[in-house]
Amino acid sequence: STEKTYYGSALKRGLQQGLEQGLQQGLEQGLQQGLEQGLQQGLEQGLQQGIQQGIQQGIQQGLQQGLQQGLQQGLEQGLEQGRAKAIKETARKLKFMGLALTDIQLATGLSEEDILDL
Repeated sequence: STEKTYYGSALKRGLQQGLEQGLQQGLEQGLQQGLEQGLQQGLEQGLQQGIQQGIQQGIQQGLQQGLQQGLQQGLEQGLEQGRAKAIKETARKLKFMGLALTDIQLATGLSEEDILDL
């Protein structure tokens, strides 16, 4: 009877210790796996967001630079066309006033053909 009591008591203590150790090991493994999965998911999401933000910023900067360059080129072309038009208009007026062809060429820098076409 005493032996059965000791055996039963030892069995209960062994089961209790086994449960406690199993629970402790399960918690540790669960935490470790949770951390690893959390880190992996966090890295993947961070990379995706970083790529999307980088693309958006690149597009915005590209558009701004393209717009600035386009405006600058348009302005330069407009000025050049305006200068050319003003020179031709001046040459036309000088020709109308009867100024010699060589003098008009010197004053405007236009070729003889350009002046004759006016």
